[in-house]
Amino acid sequence: MSIAVVAVNPVIETGGQIAAIVICLFTLLLVVVSLALHFALAFAFTWVRDKSELIKKPRPGLESMNKATEAALEGVEPTAIENPVVRTVATVPVKVHAVEQKVDQVSDRVAGALIELRARTFQAQAIARAFLAPGLIRRKSASSLVDKEGLEFNSPGYRRLMEEQAPEIPVAPESGEGYAKTVTAAQLKNVPSR
Repeated sequence: MSIAVVAVNPVIETGGQIAAIVICLFTLLLVVVSLALHFALAFAFTWVRDKSELIKKPRPGLESMNKATEAALEGVEPTAIENPVVRTVATVPVKVHAVEQKVDQVSDRVAGALIELRARTFQAQAIARAFLAPGLIRRKSASSLVDKEGLEFNSPGYRRLMEEQAPEIPVAPESGEGYAKTVTAAQLKNVPSR
């Protein structure tokens, strides 16, 4: 067996050694960065776990506060509760509910008084007009209820609805060959039915 001797170019040998050193440096840098990232994530997850445990601690107190509040709204006295904070918080919705009922009662009385005042004012005006100027009072006739377009309602909403929902209605032609003409809603006032 013969061993072949290959001549090595010194430039290629030096380039290979430089490449090996660069690869080792990049590998070392990758290991250091990944270790730093792992330590940072471990610290962050530990911190989050501790904070999530803090969130779970007040839950029993909040549940007892919610139950006490619901019981207080149903009429159970909150004085039987041992915890003074829960007792105080449980009385707040009861007081708010009582204030809300008082406000509703007062606003209903004020609204009723205003409606009564307005009705009496119109009544007094109508009586004054009837006695002082009887010729000025006109009665609306049935023909004044129908306007020039034939619509019987003076409501703008009704007019808009009629114009939007039925702007054109297809009409069958005399020959029976499909729809040839259209009729608008304004043209329908004096059309006989078939």
